[in-house]
Amino acid sequence: MKKITLICSVLISVLAIQISFAAPSLTIIKPPVTPDPSWTGPGIPLPPLYPTGDPHAKAGQWFVDRATRSIYENRTHEFYDNVDPNFGGGNASFFAIYGYVSAVVGGGGGPILAFDITATISNDIPALSPWAAGANSHGEQRAFNGIEDQKFEGPLLDVKLTAEFSVDLSVPFPAPFLPPYFDPFPDYIEALNHDQLAWYCWTEDLEAPQPFGDFHVPTWDFGDIAQGASKTRVMSFQIITGLQPGDPRYNVIESSFATHDDVLLNRTTSLKVSDWIEILVGDTGVPYPEPEHSSDVSVFHNVPEPGIFAGILLIILGLYRRFRK
Repeated sequence: MKKITLICSVLISVLAIQISFAAPSLTIIKPPVTPDPSWTGPGIPLPPLYPTGDPHAKAGQWFVDRATRSIYENRTHEFYDNVDPNFGGGNASFFAIYGYVSAVVGGGGGPILAFDITATISNDIPALSPWAAGANSHGEQRAFNGIEDQKFEGPLLDVKLTAEFSVDLSVPFPAPFLPPYFDPFPDYIEALNHDQLAWYCWTEDLEAPQPFGDFHVPTWDFGDIAQGASKTRVMSFQIITGLQPGDPRYNVIESSFATHDDVLLNRTTSLKVSDWIEILVGDTGVPYPEPEHSSDVSVFHNVPEPGIFAGILLIILGLYRRFRK
């Protein structure tokens, strides 16, 4: 009997630890994200769970499928590639979100017409040190309250990667194109093989700030990623007008194609889709390379339902009762 009790205690302790360790995967629902109200989510019906919408983004980051624009999904957590050691990264450090240019059409001194990025997401949680707090261009914030705050360790479920340096030209831009929308270059990098679009900007409501938001940001599905595992996808882009050698993104693409240097980054200083349209940059391992946000992509996911752990505990209790008889 004592052995069974000990086994139950150990398994319960293991499950508690599984849920409680810190990691560079942080909760982005409200709370802990502030403020609330914020007017930073879609106010349209989001069936089946949010028939009246989620205007204050209480459920995290929202997405819609690209094909029909009628299937809505939310993600509750954001995964980061903070640097290790000392800046909140895991053992993969800034390569936890890694992407290199694997194909180029054009270039070599002429305009770049298209390119591919081979992107790999590695689930390297838990974090090994404190991280910097996050914010975005809509005034949302996520404070750092300690290494065990906003914690998660386990599989990344239903992972999505958003490329904030790219656009989907089938979705009309707001007019006028004012902050928090940004238009840094005249030549747009257009995504070609994405699966969804991520929400960006203010709720479609006269009470909310303007300009209004929409599902703008190209998004790719990566599925589930077990702890310690990785998933890879090839993301394709084109530049209809041609990217010219004088554009700073040109050298980033050419250099990564030649050397496989990383061009994807997402530090904890970036909360959700912090800026759109972003600049494609190289990730050289600087802990926080930009004064704000330090991100040109974002990675979102869900976590196992608490019911999974509750089910395991019920099985343990059932075994305990069986051995008592």
